Amino acid sequence: MTMKTKKHALLFAALLLGGMSASYALEMTGLKPGVPASTATAQAMAKRHATLYGDPAGQSQASRIIDVKPGMRYVNVDSGETVAFRAGEKIVAWTFAQMVRDTSVDLGLLMPDLPGSAGVRVYIDRSDLFTGG
Repeated sequence: MTMKTKKHALLFAALLLGGMSASYALEMTGLKPGVPASTATAQAMAKRHATLYGDPAGQSQASRIIDVKPGMRYVNVDSGETVAFRAGEKIVAWTFAQMVRDTSVDLGLLMPDLPGSAGVRVYIDRSDLFTGG
């Protein structure tokens, strides 16, 4: 093998590994080829941000159902509570995380596919579990 051939082989290997790394990175971040990076990145970031406030849950686990109606501005929930939100025929449930202090989040961030959820503020009461209260 000549020096020139070795350089070409190394260059090819580097390109091949770089391509696999990019593919792996796309897979790990949840980005999909063909979807604009800005849209996919924003969706992935919103999903990660939503997990700071809890996790999606099954309807049967909900302690209550809240109807999301036009003009609704806010709703109060307890830390650790599982609540179902209904808009028309669509029902989505969420288990709120245990919070050290009172906090709030836009329902549209947690449930972007639920009609009327954007702009509804969810106030999450602080947890008695972590605050000794």
